Amino acid sequence: MSLQSDAPRASTVFAITEAAHTELVQLRDHLRLMAQLTAVGTNASRHDARLRPDALAWNFSRMAKELDGIVASSSFSTQLVDAYDSAHKNRKGRAAPKS
Repeated sequence: MSLQSDAPRASTVFAITEAAHTELVQLRDHLRLMAQLTAVGTNASRHDARLRPDALAWNFSRMAKELDGIVASSSFSTQLVDAYDSAHKNRKGRAAPKS
């Protein structure tokens, strides 16, 4: 069964607060830092390196708590749906410039 469809879908737009967006960006940066610190060739990737389970649990708990806050601050916005739909229709209505 294919999940792809050519049928148009209704737009769904969620908004998050500026503070939640900032937290999301910081969380992304934190994950990138963790990836760099544990990349192959670093001290953390050595065979004899030790990572305490409580440190890892704390890190995951912190990320989950931050994500909970971001999701809680998100809301469905009919105004943004209308604005998105209007902008999308305007883009479709414009003819492509001829070369």
